[in-house]
Amino acid sequence: MKRGSTYWRSLEPMRVSHRSGSTANSASSGARLLRPIPTVALALGLLLVGAGPTSATPEAGTLHLMSDPGTVLHLRLDSTEPAAGTALPASPEEIRLFFSEPPQMQGTTVRLADAGGELVATTEAVADEADARQVFIVPAEPLAPGAYTVHWRVIAQDGHAQRGDFDFEVRGSR
Repeated sequence: MKRGSTYWRSLEPMRVSHRSGSTANSASSGARLLRPIPTVALALGLLLVGAGPTSATPEAGTLHLMSDPGTVLHLRLDSTEPAAGTALPASPEEIRLFFSEPPQMQGTTVRLADAGGELVATTEAVADEADARQVFIVPAEPLAPGAYTVHWRVIAQDGHAQRGDFDFEVRGSR
């Protein structure tokens, strides 16, 4: 067969001109348009896999796109008691944090601060015996009415540290 025949042309690599609208081979136009699709699909897939809550109180039905890679790859805070942002009629007997996996207790801290930023006396953070994903503290005495912030820091089993905080309010008397 001759070098210029259709058979040989089909075996040659497709050449694409970088000038707008110009192609050396009509098949290359379609190939050029299809090349970005796997890349775009992969990027979209990574974003959707990374979707998840970015705080202790995710809004229902909200999609968060990889704003915090730790939410997917590492331990995360799932919920709290009292719930973040709530106003309680009386002092809670304990403050409990629910994590996605059991944290290492060595290096785990949970601190309670009043509205002025002063630390409130509590027990050390303890893992629940029945479910090690739950960590709690107990105030040394009933909390006075006011706003409080819980600051937490935990070490995941893979060694990565996670931290955060949440607020609640006590409205009732001691």
